[in-house]
Amino acid sequence: MKMTRILIPVMTPLALAISSVASAGPAGYAPPPPPTQEIKFRIGGAYVSPNSDYVTFSDAELIWPGDIFDWGAFRANVDPDEEWGWFISGEWKPMDHFSVSLSYTDGDRHDGGNRRPWLRRFNNRDFFGRHRGDFARWEPEFTALYLNWYPLDPSCLVQPYMGVGINYTDFSDEDLRDWGWVDPVTEIFLPFSGDLSLGYSWGYSWQIGVDFNFGHDSSWLINVAAVFYDVDTDIEVSTFFTDATTGDLYFHRFGGDYLYDPWSFNIGVGYKFDFHW
Repeated sequence: MKMTRILIPVMTPLALAISSVASAGPAGYAPPPPPTQEIKFRIGGAYVSPNSDYVTFSDAELIWPGDIFDWGAFRANVDPDEEWGWFISGEWKPMDHFSVSLSYTDGDRHDGGNRRPWLRRFNNRDFFGRHRGDFARWEPEFTALYLNWYPLDPSCLVQPYMGVGINYTDFSDEDLRDWGWVDPVTEIFLPFSGDLSLGYSWGYSWQIGVDFNFGHDSSWLINVAAVFYDVDTDIEVSTFFTDATTGDLYFHRFGGDYLYDPWSFNIGVGYKFDFHW
């Protein structure tokens, strides 16, 4: 009984020490903690600014009653205004400095500048002179996949990042606006009816941004970012009008390549959480 009272206080810490060494492995060091992964979501506003507004068209078909003419190529100005839209993104960060993210941005409808181009100088509104301005509007949609790099330690409250990836861009709500030509004799604007179509595009994309965390124990953050999309799309216009005097129907179809190449400036909020393998 006396021996038991002596051995228990001695053996207990010894047993705990042996147990900790055994669990640490052959080298005697404690095993590293399991790797931490991070999931992050962001949502907010996106200010979409087109980087180019010119397109060169070539005639596909120009049909007057009984005749076909080829007018060759001409220059036109799409002139889309900057518009606000919204974005949402999800990000998976399996290690401290690298992540993969998927984002979707829905831009608002781009409207061109002057809604009454026939009030401009004649040489800027002469459709037969192969120049035509401000004729289209549409709504862009961007889906992009990125590989991102975070240069700072994860413990920092301010987390800048940069990423490269690919984007898929599509367009909706395409519409012609104030399309027609000016009679060279009467200088009267003759409106055309018709359709506008923009094709989808695959291209590269890159982004640079920063997350401002509210605190070490907070899951909420503020995000700002600048994103560039490489967008080269086909644009096609089909128009027709009826001669009020003869009743003859005139049809015109033409197309070209449009380098849209917009910037998107994002500001939003985010939420993140950690988990282990």
